Amino acid sequence: MKNEVFNTDCLEAMKAYPDNYFDLCLTDPPYGVNLKYNTYEDTLENWYNLMDKFIPEVTRISKMVIFPSCSINKLEWIYKNYPPSWIGCWYKGSTGHNSYIGFNDWEPLLIYGKIPKSYIHDYFNIPNTEKMGNYGHPCPKPIKWFRKIYQKCLYNTINPKVLDCFMGSGSSRIAADMDGFDFTGFELDTDYFNASCKRFNEYKMQIKLL
Repeated sequence: MKNEVFNTDCLEAMKAYPDNYFDLCLTDPPYGVNLKYNTYEDTLENWYNLMDKFIPEVTRISKMVIFPSCSINKLEWIYKNYPPSWIGCWYKGSTGHNSYIGFNDWEPLLIYGKIPKSYIHDYFNIPNTEKMGNYGHPCPKPIKWFRKIYQKCLYNTINPKVLDCFMGSGSSRIAADMDGFDFTGFELDTDYFNASCKRFNEYKMQIKLL
């Protein structure tokens, strides 16, 4: 099982991979909502520029790509410029996040492509109740979020290869290791990258002690 991570810009790193190299890219890009990342400026303009470069390349090297759109109001731009093959629903439960009408209990998942021989539902009931530290990152995704979607998409795939272009806190790396999938991860920010490696090493140490 291969598990490799790189402290690098995914936009450059993806150029080295052939078409359809990865079975699934499940990732969580910046949101364009002025979240306080360490070095990246999370403006809406930067999000547009990032998506213009990211989506064509990640859909080239991955058979299937899934990532949150975060904001409902970005869907119009997405469908005009990079229409997804489908859209899924991540039901998070009552998170207390604001929405236009009050509270936001779900999030759209943009889905591009399809893994051959996989047939999945487009509703992912993954309540966001996992006890989380921030691991040096402002918006870590739960390990169970990655595991559940990995398992649903890859159940019929032999020796699947998964990719996370915005690895952040490293939840995706741990989830892939738990399920025995080949994993490749990119993270541009050095502090986030080092924190995710520390977290992964601590996880592996706990496994050895069991």
